[in-house]
Amino acid sequence: MAHIFDVGKYSKGMENAGADGRKDPPEGPGGIYHEKQVPNLCGLHAVNNILQGRVFTRDEFDRVAQQLDQQERSMGMTFAPGEGNYRGDGFYNVTVLQRTLQARGFQMDPVVSGDWKKDAEKHAHEMGFIFNKDQHWFCYRRIHDEWFLINSTQYRPVHFLSRELGSAVNFAVSDGFGVFTVRGNFPPCALEGNQAKLEEAVKGSGGSGPVIIKFAGSGHTLGGGSSAPKAAPTYVEIPCDMCAGQGKIEGIGTCPACNGAKCTKEERAPVPVAAAAASGAPKELVVDDSKPKTRVQLQFPDGSKKAEEFNLDHTVGDLRGVCSKMVGQAVKVKGGFPPKDLEDDTQTLEAAGLKGARVTVALA
Repeated sequence: MAHIFDVGKYSKGMENAGADGRKDPPEGPGGIYHEKQVPNLCGLHAVNNILQGRVFTRDEFDRVAQQLDQQERSMGMTFAPGEGNYRGDGFYNVTVLQRTLQARGFQMDPVVSGDWKKDAEKHAHEMGFIFNKDQHWFCYRRIHDEWFLINSTQYRPVHFLSRELGSAVNFAVSDGFGVFTVRGNFPPCALEGNQAKLEEAVKGSGGSGPVIIKFAGSGHTLGGGSSAPKAAPTYVEIPCDMCAGQGKIEGIGTCPACNGAKCTKEERAPVPVAAAAASGAPKELVVDDSKPKTRVQLQFPDGSKKAEEFNLDHTVGDLRGVCSKMVGQAVKVKGGFPPKDLEDDTQTLEAAGLKGARVTVALA
């Protein structure tokens, strides 16, 4: 959809506001580490969340902040109470985060937005990012091939796909966020060696479909199939998710995801052999070229994808019928982000917000 990553909303915790670290546990779905907000300690929470454990305490952050204040005073700098590196309310600036991480062998460096396609490949190898805007810190953390936005003001993380990372990071930079990579010897994460728990974390964080987890070699899906690249893929153009096929984003200008092209290329994966055998040919849905059209990307239970063309006045029921025919049994369909069940079969695709959308298909 148009704004899959509403980083402004996430930074302020508007989606799931109210998480309280004084009473809410520091675990999320599947056991993913997720410290909740203790007033103004978001910097401490962001660092521990990206490292997936209670690695640092407030005492360590306070000590570093006070040392920085002493160093600056020794250089002749003066500042009023609450204006230095140490603040009694618990908020820490970027220098405090950098120095505290550095003391444990980590490097925290700023990200400069550039070419989205090149940055997408570069960013995908990072372990995580820390973000700041309006005196609030939160993080992105990668566990194998899965990415999670972990925000202390929210009750649960938000899962997203690695191919969306480049645009998400650059969009945040363009919108005025401070974005930083964190590099170093990350401590072991419990979910890295537990496929079932990682799948639970993905599903509980708004994700769907199989999880690809790589320990070595090509990796395997949680369903047991190989995730090695398929031979001779073909591609189709679909409207860009971030700008809804407009090529521009209000307040930003040229869309960083499609570089103004309005479309992105998606691999058209074949329908799984087993499903095809069970269902026969896909339902022949008549698409009227004289009416407005859209392409909807369908993601099936085993992770395969297919881009299907519809008219905007086709209904959710039409879409469900196509999916059921392809899978060979009754299905549930989900759309939006995080995905939600599409239950009104009389609603048009346009009214359901599915223009150029990605839809997840699950067995009923």
